[in-house]
Amino acid sequence: MDSELAEHLKLARQGDIQAFGYVVTALQPLVLAVCRRYLRPHEAEDAAQETFLRAWSRLGEVRDLQAFPGWLSAVARTLALRSVRGKRADLLDADAPSRPDSADEIERGEAAHAIRRAIAELKDGHKGVIERHYLEGSKLEEIAALLGLPLGTVKRRLFEAREQLRARLAGFNPAEKPGTGKIRFPL
Repeated sequence: MDSELAEHLKLARQGDIQAFGYVVTALQPLVLAVCRRYLRPHEAEDAAQETFLRAWSRLGEVRDLQAFPGWLSAVARTLALRSVRGKRADLLDADAPSRPDSADEIERGEAAHAIRRAIAELKDGHKGVIERHYLEGSKLEEIAALLGLPLGTVKRRLFEAREQLRARLAGFNPAEKPGTGKIRFPL
């Protein structure tokens, strides 16, 4: 981190909003790049703005200002992933009222309902791995540690669960990729 950015961070920590404006300008490309890895462009811009608002309110919590860009990237990633998880939860929320505006939305709703039903029919071990990985966004290593299982077992369960879902959803046309016979899960 350059010395000018470090100086502006020190001033911002003391409450100088203009100094923080400099920090935002300097680090906005970094934050947007992180958010765009997970979100569409307009959603990424919203997440970036939220990242900087959170950074401003928690600037005093950053012990080492040299680590600020890394800390800010982590905040951006967390907010972007929460946004993604929120969309996944909305898609799979059975109680959510639906007012589809287009044929695509109707198909997505039907697909989500079929997927929910198919997931509910899986064995508990398979269901838990699918839900944690695809709905909660957990990494396989995290799932293995949480469940106290070897990583290989988690990978095998995930593979088997996907295969079972493919078999159960094979006749469901709205989610089928044309010409492939493969199911694309709208999660």
